[in-house]
Order: sequence, then C-alpha cells, then structure tokens
Amino acid sequence: MPSPLLKRMKTLCSLPGPPGHEGAVRDAIVDMVKGSASELRRDDIGNLIARHEANEAAPHVVLECHMDEVGLVVTGVEAGGAIRFEKVGLVADAIFPGREVSLLTLDGNLHRGVVNVRSGHLQSLQGQEHPGVDEMWIDLGASDDAPIRALGIEAGTPGVFHSPFIQLPGGAWKSKAVDNRSGCALCVEAFINTANSLSDRLRLSAAFCAQEEIGGRGASVLSVDEGESDPPSLAIVLDNVPSDGPGRSDARGSKIGAGPVLRRYDHQPMSLYGYITPPELIQWVKDVASDTHVPLQEDVFVGTFLDSATLSKSRPGGLPTVPINMPRRYSHSPVETFMESDLEAMAALIGALLRSAAEGGAPDLRRDYLSPSDA
Repeated sequence: MPSPLLKRMKTLCSLPGPPGHEGAVRDAIVDMVKGSASELRRDDIGNLIARHEANEAAPHVVLECHMDEVGLVVTGVEAGGAIRFEKVGLVADAIFPGREVSLLTLDGNLHRGVVNVRSGHLQSLQGQEHPGVDEMWIDLGASDDAPIRALGIEAGTPGVFHSPFIQLPGGAWKSKAVDNRSGCALCVEAFINTANSLSDRLRLSAAFCAQEEIGGRGASVLSVDEGESDPPSLAIVLDNVPSDGPGRSDARGSKIGAGPVLRRYDHQPMSLYGYITPPELIQWVKDVASDTHVPLQEDVFVGTFLDSATLSKSRPGGLPTVPINMPRRYSHSPVETFMESDLEAMAALIGALLRSAAEGGAPDLRRDYLSPSDA
C-alpha cells in the first residue's frame, strides 16, 4: 500500500504548475502545512515560505524545493485551429509528437489536446521524421480557431504534459512532474515532522520556490527572514537527478533504487549557472548518511543546474547550500520514473540532517579571524 508520503506526492504531481503559474500547487501545499506553521506567506515572485516558532538561539535552516514543472507556452492560434507553441524548460523536441498535453487558461481550467504526429503509414513510405517545435502544433479537435479562442487559449497560455501517476509492473512509479513534486512532498513532510519533534531546537524555514525551470528565478530572490537579525546559516535543496535506465547508461552513473544522490558539482554552460558544494557540507551529509545507514550516491553533472546555483548567492556573502536529489529516469518528460524506496530514503536522510543541525552538528562556514573563538 502506498505510504502517506507517496500519496502526498501523487496529489501534487496531478496538479498543473508550469513556471510562473504554480498557483494550484502552492494552494495544495498551503493546505498541507498550515496546521504546523506559525508563519505562512507568499512573496511577490510566487515563492511560498512556511516557518514555525522556535527558540531564538536555535539554529536556522532552510529546506528548499521548487514547485514548477517543464512544459510549453502557446505562441499563437491559427485560423485552421492549430495551436503553435514553444518549449518551457529543457525539454527534448522528440518528447512532444503524439503526446497529450493540458493547456491552463486564466480561469484555472485545463483543456486537453494532442501534439501532431505524422501518420506512421506515411513515415514508413517517405522516411522517419524528427520535427522541431516549429513544425509542431497542438490539436484540440477543432476545425477552426473560434472555439479555441472562446476557451481563452491565446499567446501566453501555458501548458503541461498529461500523464497519470501509476505504478509500473516492475515496481517503479511514473508520472509527469516528478521533478520536482517529489521535493515538495519531502519538504512538506519534513516541515510537519520538525514542527512536531524539533520545534524547540530548530528554526526551520520551508521554501517552495517558483520558476526554477527557467533559471532558478524564485530561489534567486528568496528571503526567509524578513525583519530578522539572525539569517539562516544553511540551506538544503531537494530536487531530482537524471538516472540510468535499463537499456542505456548516460546519466553519470546514478541509479534508481540506490538511494539519494549528493550533488557535488554542476554547471550549465549555456546559462553559466552552476554550484560547487562546500567540502564541509559534503562530509557532513556523508557522515550523517553513514551513521543512519541511508544509502547515498554522489554525482557531478555538467549540463544542468539546480536552485542551489541561485539560492547560494541570494544573500549578501552567500548562503551555504547542499543539494540532495532523488534519482529518476527519463527526466523532463511525461514519464519520469522513480522508486518509492528512494523517496523514503530521502525522507530518512532529511530527517537525520535536520536532527543533526538541531544538535549543532551542521558545519558553520562563517569565520571571524580576529575572534579568539575562531582563531
């Protein structure tokens, strides 16, 4: 039977949350955490910040994830009913032909359509096609543009993949938006558990950020300590990492079913975003994982970035950040695939890290070299 954590993740995966339109996801998370929060607010860019009261002398830790998912945006509606679009986020063109998608209009309604694909009969005669996005369109089954425009679909309308959350015969689960509703579900669970068990020893800020898939925008302006003189000393970023599939090994060696993945280095050359995890934090995570018998993988990934790239520089002087990822196959597709055991191992590791932080075990990277205590 699925665990409460998995059920929470399924609920979140079912919701639409393209970048800049995370409202349905944010509202669901509010309902999940409001009973444990002493502060719960949305900032101007759309981030959701949850906090609970604690001893002022207690360590202050940020647990961060992003709410948005990859998708598409409508660029225009043609007279014959074809809806042209562009990709939002790092999505391969080959993902789209023949896929079901849902368009999210301003009234909050979803409208199902399919992306065109040329008949297999014709491709068998005239050669296989590998169209780019400029050769694709979304079909809502209309013969002209009038019924489409009547729905409120227009340039700027966002869309997401349609793909139900189901278990595969081999035991893994698949869905759209595993990236990063898994992180959201884990962040919710850790926040509730901390409020119940560590509230007097740890100040925890849970940050559910917006617009990660288009450049870590929400995390870049995150402020969890408005009006507070003692800022956080540590952030833990929860996300996903591409993992090897059964027929191909091209994801830097990470595997589903083998536990959380500690990101040591990443860099996205096109955007110049990236992050190098401080060695003190790497050792801390490895020690805690070993002490609690949680399996831990490590990776280096050139070609991607996480919110750690922008969150780490969101404060003057920086914010020490450590990214911990759940492995999943077929990233940025409607069939992202993961193991429940990795989700549960992530939860166990996060809980152990927060307990360690509450006990003063997390490294403090700040130094005053003229202070006798730091000399």
